[in-house]
Amino acid sequence: MTIRCTSVIVCTYNRARLLPRVIGQLRAQEYPAMAFEIIVVDNGSTDETAHVVERFVSEPGIPVRYVFESRAGITFARNRGAEEAHYPFLAYLDDDCSVSSDWLAHLISGFALDKSVVIVAGQIVVNFDQQKRPAWLSPKSERWLGAYTHPGSETRLLAEFPVYICEANMALTRAAWEAAGGFLGMDQFGNPHVAAQEIRIILKKLKKLGGKAAFVPEAVVNHHSGMPTRLWLLKRAYWHGVSDGILDYFLNRFSWGSVAVHVAIDMAALLVFFCLSLCFFMLFDQATALYHLLRATARLGRLLSELRLVGDWSAVRSWEAAHGQVYT
Repeated sequence: MTIRCTSVIVCTYNRARLLPRVIGQLRAQEYPAMAFEIIVVDNGSTDETAHVVERFVSEPGIPVRYVFESRAGITFARNRGAEEAHYPFLAYLDDDCSVSSDWLAHLISGFALDKSVVIVAGQIVVNFDQQKRPAWLSPKSERWLGAYTHPGSETRLLAEFPVYICEANMALTRAAWEAAGGFLGMDQFGNPHVAAQEIRIILKKLKKLGGKAAFVPEAVVNHHSGMPTRLWLLKRAYWHGVSDGILDYFLNRFSWGSVAVHVAIDMAALLVFFCLSLCFFMLFDQATALYHLLRATARLGRLLSELRLVGDWSAVRSWEAAHGQVYT
């Protein structure tokens, strides 16, 4: 195994009770102790987060550093973690996740697949911690809870790169992060942090720079999710749709004519998904009905965003004025 010095970054907000588990598991990694560090980025918590992390900072073992980021939003926290990192490889893990002792070694091994690999993703499995799954929640709907298993069971390059990668279990080179200009998340433009989707812009930029992505299924993260309500899932799907509309603006620079075409497509898709949801509801298949309703809700958010009715478009224009276009 090729050892690559890595900064493992955990962004957190008001989850002090969960931090001992994830920090403890990271300190128990089967990876050379002198080859990685743990950075906990506190994104403005008001609980005991600072106290909990400082306890680990003072203990012997794998270095743990505490960083406070006052700007609200996961994008700011992830960028701050990269800025503070001492090592050339950055690995990201969410605070409500758990990993086995070989997680980091598997994840970092993805960089050995090809000299052009600049970003690696692992699997994310939703774990309800023995809570009973309701009849209305299908495995397909778990994507709204951060599940990431669809690339398959083989370690490989992602040929369709830029494919979506889930930020809760990924590693990238610091050089790639810098070359892409850091993360640009939709939480900066009027979206809740649960729908930041900052990875999509950095993926496209990395592809343009000639980088490749890899997938290592053995690098498994368990995302410990509380049982969601249907309303919570619908809100998340909606805001992901809003993010998609803003992202399309940044990534594709559609003309108003193109926007009209996309609006028509989204309206048709919204109607199809809603009708499918209604049909499956009448067939008493709650899980499939909700899945299609979530798809319809995401399309609604995207549609309203494309029409500039939702999202902080003044912030979008201000960002453009200050930074220029994301892509030319």
